Amino acid sequence: MKEKYFDTIPSITSERLVLETEAYKKFAGDAVPIFRAKVVNHIMENMTTLIMDDELIVGTETNVYRGANLHPEFQSSSWYVSDIDDFSTRDKDPYYISPEDKKIILETLKYWEGKSMEDLASEIMPQHIKDLESDDIICVGLENGVSGETVCDHEKILKVGMRGYIDECRRNIEEHLPQTMEEQAKVDFWKACIIQAEALITYAHRMADEAERMAAACSDEKRKEELLVIAENCRTVPENPPQNFYQALQSIWFVHVYFHIEVCTTACGFGRFDQYMWPYYKKDVIDEKNITREQALEMLECFYLKACEVYEVRNNWYATSFAGYPMWQILVVGGQTADGKDAANDLSMLCLEAADALQTTQPVMALRVWEETPEELIRFGCKMIQEGQANPGFFNDEAGIKISLSKGGTIEEARDWTIVGCIQPGPGGGGTDGSPDAGYVNMGKMIEFVLHNGVDPASGKLMGIETGDPREFKNIEEFKYALKKQIIHHYGLIRTGYNLMQSNHMNRYPVIFASMVTKGCVESGKSVQHGGANHSTAGMYVTGAANLADCIAAVEKCVFEDKDVTMDELIKACDSNFEGQERLRQLLLNKPEKYGNNCKHVDAIYKEMMHFIADEVQSWSDARGGHYSFGIDSQTMNLSHGEVTGALPDGRLAGTPLCDAASPMMGRDMDGPTSTVKSVASIAPEGLEEGALFNLRFDPKGVQGEKGLDIIEGVIKTFFENGGQHIQINVVDNETLKKAQKEPENYRRLMVRVAGYMAYFTELDKWAQDAIICRTPHLSNI
Repeated sequence: MKEKYFDTIPSITSERLVLETEAYKKFAGDAVPIFRAKVVNHIMENMTTLIMDDELIVGTETNVYRGANLHPEFQSSSWYVSDIDDFSTRDKDPYYISPEDKKIILETLKYWEGKSMEDLASEIMPQHIKDLESDDIICVGLENGVSGETVCDHEKILKVGMRGYIDECRRNIEEHLPQTMEEQAKVDFWKACIIQAEALITYAHRMADEAERMAAACSDEKRKEELLVIAENCRTVPENPPQNFYQALQSIWFVHVYFHIEVCTTACGFGRFDQYMWPYYKKDVIDEKNITREQALEMLECFYLKACEVYEVRNNWYATSFAGYPMWQILVVGGQTADGKDAANDLSMLCLEAADALQTTQPVMALRVWEETPEELIRFGCKMIQEGQANPGFFNDEAGIKISLSKGGTIEEARDWTIVGCIQPGPGGGGTDGSPDAGYVNMGKMIEFVLHNGVDPASGKLMGIETGDPREFKNIEEFKYALKKQIIHHYGLIRTGYNLMQSNHMNRYPVIFASMVTKGCVESGKSVQHGGANHSTAGMYVTGAANLADCIAAVEKCVFEDKDVTMDELIKACDSNFEGQERLRQLLLNKPEKYGNNCKHVDAIYKEMMHFIADEVQSWSDARGGHYSFGIDSQTMNLSHGEVTGALPDGRLAGTPLCDAASPMMGRDMDGPTSTVKSVASIAPEGLEEGALFNLRFDPKGVQGEKGLDIIEGVIKTFFENGGQHIQINVVDNETLKKAQKEPENYRRLMVRVAGYMAYFTELDKWAQDAIICRTPHLSNI
């Protein structure tokens, strides 16, 4: 199965598109939640039941292995059509499309012209916001994707099954005779939940039928027995509670694959897997010895391989800004229990062992670390890092608890925190909806706007707000004040655009199943889009944070303090991309302090600017009654945002990438890993409700053997002791990365951390590869 994964190119198929189109024509006129539920039910009743050779966990997003669906209700058919001939040849996340599927897709998409959320967004979004988006100055979420990053209530799913949800919704309906529009909306939501829960049961039973059919035709006795067990599992779950570890795995997978059939979603994390799966593992492996630990490991590995089969089709811009087929399926282990005891168990270790054996990009492992985390668990994670797997990511439990409390969690929910998104802590228990990225602001353009009094030098147009002629600024405080005004203005525009998108998602695109399994929604009779989850946040992010701090430090040092250059000379040098001004550029690069070297002043500037944004943004409400949160996470948007940004006062040249998330600007953290982690920790990320994503890279020769493991573990612990929230580590040298660029066929399994996810280095386009190569390889001189 693992070899098949590496040998298969992802593909786009037409089946869901055709079935959805049939359903849209058939069920139009029903109340929106019921209509959407019936559409998905039609798909589940008719989609292919695909069971592949050797697999033990079943259920697929499409009718082919490693297939991706089109979702024309969200994404515009216009770019599906315009890009269809390029999908297989583009250098960013390519997909194969068969000639037969291509013909069907093009014919079916005629029905969807102008009908998507993306088309609607283009019509209703204010023109100025659209202009800022097209120029990569800001971006606004929900224009062509779904609202909600689902980390569901796995414990309840296993406890009551789909039948339990159906019964609960029926009781709610019986207890409500609608007398208002709001009450009728609740009843419609519960009816929709019943339809979609029944749809998943139907699909599971159809899978059981297929397994029995295959078993009857199978001459291999071992595989025949496996198929019959698969059939039994599918008859039991997810309709009813699982009876064993194997069935619990199958139940969770059915739920997760259903998320991707229902809508074009990402970041559907597996939550605290070692906690909700522990009772089934303990019963089968430890107490009753129904299966061996090795058998449980094989089942878990099969489960992991299924997680590698889901995809979201993205256009060229999104494939650049979120490169490497990311799906952010985070699986969390370790940490502590709701009552403050250590939560690690043998399943925690088994989860890491499965990831270690497979070395696939999904699921992404997250290891929660606190003072009582077993040393062997931390050490095993460090060993995986040392071997170049870029997995797991390490999370500071104390910071996660503080952030979850600030998001409204109780102390019990905060101790039970999980990842909702890619590195964002949220209160645990399956009741947190962290809507996907509300938007990003390009800090490089904010610097340019201040230097040109709101004018974008790339276009000559007034795109920002007028903050005064910078040549007349008397000190660095006036410069920072202008920046703060510019920055908050643009986050305010994101809030305007995102609230507009949220409002339309409420009325047109409620996500029924994902809401049903999110704690608070069935209880309140509201979808996550309507604020039904117990906790609702929407994340705003930043690109170029380190560039912002380094630019401020450079202006302060070289313009206002030492007067090496006037503001006018600096502006002209940046506008000319430092042509003929290399000595000045080197001065700007080398004289001022640079973030990432444990230099107190520039680190304080970084902290000041980030917390200024957070304090403002996190006081804002969103359209559904939740609130906005802020974090430092750029994905690969630092590439697309860097491409449109001119030269900056920190010495960065025009068109080159901005810094990577909360990490220092590539190549500027020169004083060793300890200094770097202290700089990043100093920003006090517990005050940033979306956290701060931190990439660090070591040269392999600097972390060899037991001493190397000590170095990796020591750096992680130093980071956490100083208040850091999240760290992920690549151990790979430049020579290997450059060889992989030249000989990709020999390095197909080389994994790297990109952002809050992993990707195979050779599947990234050269631009993204070069950005990773530019990251400082610490200890390369040892």
